[in-house]
Amino acid sequence: MQNGCRTEKKYLISLATATILRARLLPLMRVDSQAVHGAYRIRSLYFDTPNADAFWEKVDGWGERCKYRLRFYNGDTSFIRLERKEKLEEMTRKTQARVDEPVAQAMQQGEYESLLSIEDPLCKSFYGEAKARKLVPVVTVEYRREPFVFPLDNVRITIDSSIYAGNPSTFLAPLPPPFPVLENGVAILEIKTDDRLPAMIGRVLESVPRQQQSYSKFALSYARLHGIE
Repeated sequence: MQNGCRTEKKYLISLATATILRARLLPLMRVDSQAVHGAYRIRSLYFDTPNADAFWEKVDGWGERCKYRLRFYNGDTSFIRLERKEKLEEMTRKTQARVDEPVAQAMQQGEYESLLSIEDPLCKSFYGEAKARKLVPVVTVEYRREPFVFPLDNVRITIDSSIYAGNPSTFLAPLPPPFPVLENGVAILEIKTDDRLPAMIGRVLESVPRQQQSYSKFALSYARLHGIE
C-alpha cells in the first residue's frame, strides 16, 4: 500500500466499559469538533459484486481487501462522500471524493454514468471498477460514533454503537435503517494511529477489558440483512 496508511485495530467492548473508557479518555483527548453533544451518526451505503466478493473476502479472512461506500453524517445529505477503503492486515488507507445528492441517488439505484462528469480520479476509478466487476449497492449501515482525537500524534479513538442495517433504498431515506446489528449492551472500539500510540493513552486502553477482533460493520450488517449466520 502507498503512503497515507494508518494502523487500525478493533475491539468488542461492553457499554459499561465504554462509559469507563469515555471518562478516562476525556482528560487526555478532545472530542472531534464535528461531534454534536459528543457524538455523530454515520450512514453508509456499501457496494459489492453480485457474488458478494467483498463480504466473503472479509469473512474468509483475506489480509488484503478493498471496498467502496457512500457516506454522510448526521442526516446531512448536502455533503456526501464516495470513499474507497483499502486494507492490508492492520494497515488501512482511505481515499475520498465529494458527490452531490443526485449522483448519490443514481448510485443508490446502481447507475454510475453521472460519475464521469466529476473531475476526480476516485470517481472515474469507481466507475471503471463498477463496470468491470458489476458492482451494485448491497447494504445501508448507520451507527452512532463517539470520536476522540489526539492531534499531536494523529491518534483517533472511536466508540461505535447502535448499529443498524437496511436495504440500499434506505440510504437517502428520512428514516433510519430498521435492523439492529449488534447484541444489546456492546459496542465496537476502534483505534487508529499513524505510527505510535502515546503511552498515557495506551495505559488507559489497557485498563479496561476488551476483546480484539477483526470486526467489520459492513460484514456484520450485510450478514444481518441477508440472514447469514
